[in-house]
Amino acid sequence: MHDTSPAPDKASLRRTLRRRRMALTAAERRRAALAVARHARRFIGRGRRLGAYLACGSELDLEPLMSEALFRGARLFLPVIPARGRRLWFSALGAQDRWYLHPRYRIPEYDGPRRRAERLDVLFVPLLGVDASGYRMGQGGGFYDATLAYLARRRHFRKPLLVGVAYDCQRVSVLPREPWDIRLDYLVTESGCWRFGRPLPAVAPVSAPIA
Repeated sequence: MHDTSPAPDKASLRRTLRRRRMALTAAERRRAALAVARHARRFIGRGRRLGAYLACGSELDLEPLMSEALFRGARLFLPVIPARGRRLWFSALGAQDRWYLHPRYRIPEYDGPRRRAERLDVLFVPLLGVDASGYRMGQGGGFYDATLAYLARRRHFRKPLLVGVAYDCQRVSVLPREPWDIRLDYLVTESGCWRFGRPLPAVAPVSAPIA
């Protein structure tokens, strides 16, 4: 049954969702990452330009998905945080060892040819929470909101296809929503792949105990 209680404030909701995600065991995380790679195969094809990410902390690991994409001949692009502003670049992953740490956030980035999100075919989007309507909650930095803001002005041509990737425990019925929020097109979890606009399986209330 869907939780019909009012959505909690963003800060407490982020804490709850982080606790849920961190409560997963290493074995559960690995099984989920492998399952997500299987369910996401429909988005992977030779020559397709795929935006992905390197997992930080308790985020879902996309390494199996990225390995599958490379095996199938897709091109991978990883986010690069700009020196100013919040609009991400996406750097083409190559065979050379051109990794470096971002000077402020100390996260690995790859130094390859860069392009904007609108020049990708599919973007696998990290998230902290996602609701039944396809709206996501991020870590709070606003990078993906800024990066995808242009989609709100486009009615017909929409690139890239936005595919949220998450654990089942990150799903909730309703999230607090802002006017600038962009809805995902699909969600992939360890349980399967769903297109938004169609019924999704029931989710646990936000207030449910951590498993």
